[in-house]
Amino acid sequence: MRISVCMGVYNGEKYIKEQLESIRLQTRQPDEVILCDDRSTDTTCQVVDEYLTEHSELTGWSFLHNEKNLGYPENFYYVMDCCTGDIVFLADQDDIWDKHKIERMCEMLDEHEDVKVLACTFGLIDSEAKEIHSMMAPTEGKKRGDFHEVSIRQVFYKCEWPGMVLAYRNAWYQRKKEKSSIPHDFKICAQAAEKHGFWQLEEVLAYHRRHEHNTGGEEHRIHKLLNKKRKLKEISDYRTILDAFEREQVMRTEDGLLALKQKQKSMKGRQEALLSGKITSVLKNAWRYRGEVRGVTVVCDLLIVKQKDGDRYEIK
Repeated sequence: MRISVCMGVYNGEKYIKEQLESIRLQTRQPDEVILCDDRSTDTTCQVVDEYLTEHSELTGWSFLHNEKNLGYPENFYYVMDCCTGDIVFLADQDDIWDKHKIERMCEMLDEHEDVKVLACTFGLIDSEAKEIHSMMAPTEGKKRGDFHEVSIRQVFYKCEWPGMVLAYRNAWYQRKKEKSSIPHDFKICAQAAEKHGFWQLEEVLAYHRRHEHNTGGEEHRIHKLLNKKRKLKEISDYRTILDAFEREQVMRTEDGLLALKQKQKSMKGRQEALLSGKITSVLKNAWRYRGEVRGVTVVCDLLIVKQKDGDRYEIK
């Protein structure tokens, strides 16, 4: 089994070396690592070139440069197409991996041939790579080591599997690939899930970096959650992605089409409820789509509509 790692790169000078180091020190070495710079305007290219020069033993590593800025997600789709391994791992420039990530995930893929896309879980780190225990960290309540299927409904319900936690079978992906405006990680999770091929290993094997990690940073993130204009923009962007799923005919099964349609309806209702500014509208939408909306989402929306324009909730 040949292993590829791919990374889309753009203006990542500050942390990319740490990510490269975490890949280099894996207990199971990848056969191929491909990085593709999307016309960075900082010193990212210099940092990567110096790293590869320093570690000349990394003969399977290559650094590509786009002639023009492709943008996200096109740059990631391009570098994914360049991979020749049987299993492809997606990497993000700011994050770091546990040294056993490739080994553990490949073990699971070896044992379970029906799994097309595999996810691990992730922790949070600050700018100094120290682990954060945050009230905003993703939690699922499952036991470490659990291995379970992720349904297509869950993918649209949560949409919380960033590329850094994913590995996929390249032969499966090559049959599925086509030009798309949908974020690469979201799309492959959905495609695999509707055919019961998306599974999750409950082990923290990657760490997502948050650049604002102190109490003030935590408050800042909460204030962003309660900012009405920002929230409406996020909902609008998400609806655009859902519409792209429909336009590109990504879902091919009855379950997939139903999950997509339900999510489109619930997000439209949520947007309309926030725009109305009425608590009753938020509650009615939450009840109507109670299987599609998380409790924490409803609480945030209620707090948003309760605010007067310009108000901010203070963290006590």
